[in-house]
Amino acid sequence: MIRLRRPGTAMILSQLRRELKARGMRVPVLAEALGVAEPTMWRWLRGDGLTLDRLDDICSVADLDLRDLLGLDEDERQESFTLAQERILAADRGLALAFFAILHGAQRKDLEQEFALPPDRLNNHMERLQRLGLIEIRISGRIRPKVSASVRWRRGGPLSVAFENTVKPLFMSMDFGSAEALYISDMIPLSEAGRARAFALFEALRADIHTIGEQERKARLAGREWNGVLMMVRPFDIGEVTSEWREQMPKAD
Repeated sequence: MIRLRRPGTAMILSQLRRELKARGMRVPVLAEALGVAEPTMWRWLRGDGLTLDRLDDICSVADLDLRDLLGLDEDERQESFTLAQERILAADRGLALAFFAILHGAQRKDLEQEFALPPDRLNNHMERLQRLGLIEIRISGRIRPKVSASVRWRRGGPLSVAFENTVKPLFMSMDFGSAEALYISDMIPLSEAGRARAFALFEALRADIHTIGEQERKARLAGREWNGVLMMVRPFDIGEVTSEWREQMPKAD
C-alpha cells in the first residue's frame, strides 16, 4: 500500500478540499459512499493514513481525476489550433459545437441532455476529437480538453470564416432590448494603439468571464445556461451617423 508523503501532499490535500467544497461533497456523504466512519474520512482529508488508492477512491466518488489535483491542467494545454484542427472543426458544425461545449466544462451526460446527441453520434464525435488531439477521455470516463479555454483561432482562417457565416448572424439577430441582454455600447475616439489596448482589455475580461463560468460549474449552481459574449471595437464613419441625425431632426419653419 503506497502512502502519500511530502513534499506536495499539502498542496494535493488543499486542492482536494477545495474541489470537494466546490462540488458540495460533504464528509458524511463521502464516508458513507466509501464505507468508512466519518472520523476516518476526516483523518484522510488531513493526510493521516491517506494512500494513493484511498485518494483515487475519493476522486472516483467526487467525479474528480487525480491529475486534477496535481496541477496538470492549463500549463500543458495548447493555446492555439493547428490549421488541420481548424479546418475539420469548421467543416463539421456539430463536431465544433460538441468540442466548444467540452472546452467549457461539458461532459458526456451534458452533451446527451443539452444537445440531444444520440449515443452513436456522440461516440463518433468523441473518437474524432481524440484523434485530433483536442480531448482525452480518462479511465473514469471524464472528458478533459487538451486545449486552453482561451484558445485562439487564425484571423481570416477556417474557424473565423465559419464564425462569420454562422455565429455572427445569430448575434446580430438577437433582441438587444430584452431583459436578458446585458450590454454596454459607446462611441469613443481612439487611435490604432488605443484600439489595441482596448482589445487587450477584452482578452483579460474574457479570461475573467471564463473563471466565473468555471467557478459556477464546480459549484454546480442551478439555472446555468449558455450565454453569448461578443466584445468588439472598430472605427466607423461618424459622418454617416451625424447625417442620419440631421435627417431625423425636425425641419425649421
